[in-house]
Amino acid sequence: MIILLTFIAILVLCFYQDVRHRGIHWFVFPLILAGAFFVNWERFDLMVLAYNVGFVLFLLLGLTFYLTLKEGKLVNITKGYFSIGDILFLLALTPLFSIQWFVIFFTFGTILTLVFHLIALLIKPQKTIPYAGYMAIVCIGYLAFDEQLHQLIPPYQWQ
Repeated sequence: MIILLTFIAILVLCFYQDVRHRGIHWFVFPLILAGAFFVNWERFDLMVLAYNVGFVLFLLLGLTFYLTLKEGKLVNITKGYFSIGDILFLLALTPLFSIQWFVIFFTFGTILTLVFHLIALLIKPQKTIPYAGYMAIVCIGYLAFDEQLHQLIPPYQWQ
């Protein structure tokens, strides 16, 4: 329970730093990685971690390819589209989820991030989206309702 509460506190710190300063201090990412690993210690699987990292890399390459085609020249997605901190945040969370739940988390988390940002725009105009900060809030929601979510969507059984 102490590990879970500490991990949640780290995620709150991530949210605060990203929303307030539009950046996260470098030392937070290893803490998130360690917290994700220790929270999921009993279910941790190195192959699942590799698949989750592969999923993130696939998405980043897909985004790079799409933007390169759209712009007509090779695009570095970390220049104005997706920050290195957002990428590190996603990679740091990979030990926390099964493959199925990481895809669900990423998909619904990204949608919720856009909803959060639209609400934030009503309060204060902003040019950038604090993606990692909003995803940290989604992760806290996942941790708070882990059992209920897993009952709602049973794990996929590989055939």
